[in-house]
Amino acid sequence: MPQPTHSLSQADRQLLLGQTIAPTADDGSGSPSMLAVLSEGRYEDILCSPAAKAIFGTDLEDGAAVDPTFAPADLGPYVTDLVLSYIQAQGTSAWTEITLIGAACLSAFVQTNWTGPEFPLDPAGLLPRSLAERWKESFTTTTPLVLEEGMDKHEIGRRAYAAHVYLGVKQSEERAQLDRVLLRQLSVDGEDAYSMAPRPMYLYLARLLLVDIPSADDIRLTERDGATPMAHWWSARALLIQQSLLDYPSQTLMDQIIGNFAKAKQLLPPSPASDSALQSVDAKGSAQAVPMLGDDSEMPSFESPAVDPAQSVAGNGIPLTSASMAPDSHEWDAVAAADRDLWARYLLEVGVVYSQHQMPLDSKKCFIQAQAASGLQWEMTGAKGKRTRFQSSDITQLVLLAKSAARASGGNTNSEGQLPEALALNDDTLLEKIKFTDSAVEEHAEQEHLQVTDECILLALCLNVQNENPTHGLTSELMRPFVARVLEQPTNWSVYTMGLLLRSRLEMAKTRTAERATLQLQALVDQITHPLPSAQEAGAAERLQYLYALSLPSQWEFERELANQFMAMGVIRSALDIYERLGMWDEVVSCYVLLEQNEVALRIINEQLALYPDSSKLWCVLGDLKREPEHWRHA
Repeated sequence: MPQPTHSLSQADRQLLLGQTIAPTADDGSGSPSMLAVLSEGRYEDILCSPAAKAIFGTDLEDGAAVDPTFAPADLGPYVTDLVLSYIQAQGTSAWTEITLIGAACLSAFVQTNWTGPEFPLDPAGLLPRSLAERWKESFTTTTPLVLEEGMDKHEIGRRAYAAHVYLGVKQSEERAQLDRVLLRQLSVDGEDAYSMAPRPMYLYLARLLLVDIPSADDIRLTERDGATPMAHWWSARALLIQQSLLDYPSQTLMDQIIGNFAKAKQLLPPSPASDSALQSVDAKGSAQAVPMLGDDSEMPSFESPAVDPAQSVAGNGIPLTSASMAPDSHEWDAVAAADRDLWARYLLEVGVVYSQHQMPLDSKKCFIQAQAASGLQWEMTGAKGKRTRFQSSDITQLVLLAKSAARASGGNTNSEGQLPEALALNDDTLLEKIKFTDSAVEEHAEQEHLQVTDECILLALCLNVQNENPTHGLTSELMRPFVARVLEQPTNWSVYTMGLLLRSRLEMAKTRTAERATLQLQALVDQITHPLPSAQEAGAAERLQYLYALSLPSQWEFERELANQFMAMGVIRSALDIYERLGMWDEVVSCYVLLEQNEVALRIINEQLALYPDSSKLWCVLGDLKREPEHWRHA
């Protein structure tokens, strides 16, 4: 691997890995550096910093800021001019501040739409006063919610939607027009961005600062790369979040994401990472073509090395065979632990990109290499146990044994008390979890604490089992041990949320567990929308720490899954309420058709077409409803 011209600093590494950076003084000013503030999840402080006010024109006088005919489409050129003026005044070192502000905008959007807790700053407040007043959110409140004593916290998520930033809350006409224009600009390759995503301005500004402005000029891009090498990694993250707003994968975004990860790869330290796992990433920098969506590379066959008798779980005698380990994992032994952590995170995030773009074989190769870099050992095996309370004989059950590599400093931060609530099954027949005859199996999970990165790898491999196999009971049985192992020891908010979501998906198909699955989904939705005292909630920094290494769905996808489960249970009216609030009009039409109210469905689609006349999806829904091919051709 050629040595890169630039490399990642220690602070850059910590920020990318989601670790807290020591709040050292910046330039002797006595204030914490922007890197430290961003790592602590204080995104509002970054967006209200002097640098942010300069590039957004927050403090400009009304007369000098904008003319009265300023339209939403003028926002991009306006911010671009201010950014270029700021660089000219401050020098190329200003790119570092611009990149961090872009990362803060991205994190604010993700906090609003993915993780919570509610982000207090209205993005219109970043702009000059005249625009802020014109485009302000009409429903934003800074008044804390007072909870009644003894109130069930899950009921809070179903309270009136008029006071906080919720999906489906109506805006003023000026703000609604602004959001529609920005979301239209975030649409790619004919795929519309989700029309009701709250605060799209944050993502628009993040893409502007991280992707569009630097890449518009080669000299500008070179200056940015020299000032802040980690920018390409953040650019790839911003583009991945943009992809999450679309219904279907976009080849254009795929090319841009892989291109940014290819440039970020050049900054990583040397490693034995397999070229086959990163072939598609390397292709962006060569004459080869980036693979088309759904076009997987060939999966190489790996020889299973001989079992090492020394690899065993301390204290219980259960071996972890090398057959389940990543190929050539011992080649990483000579690589420093910090470098291995960085590579594991990089390979995980690239694998998530491939998974989101429907390329399971390429994603699996990345996950296997991430496992090798991390040093995770795991084995799927069988052990005698019982699943029901009245089972008289033990039956062989699948169980996953896993062990993390030893680390000089622990990477786990147990957030007990600040994690999502895991609901009990409370069934009169099924046990809460499998009761194994051999106590060594359960002792293994208690003794072997996994690194959080390794838990992300297990969840990624679990999803890959689903992506590579048909929907079947056997597929669910193969996925269940991965989820059970991750849920044994809660460590991180996002990882635990993802584990509970996967458990709910697996339990929906069974009558005895469908109720717990539905209630758990409702609890996961509520944890994002209801504000609790900060002492009882995981902070924004922890929630976003591993987000990009997981396939955690957005808030509207969470609620869509909940509504889908209501539909499967026959609770059509409750599902309809969610679909209508989320603006998912094809599902709304399906509900009204089931309720034999076709005329209502037709009226709703015509109303939406009046707002979005260029939406191909709405025209397709109209064609499905009226059975008229001319609407499909128009789409």
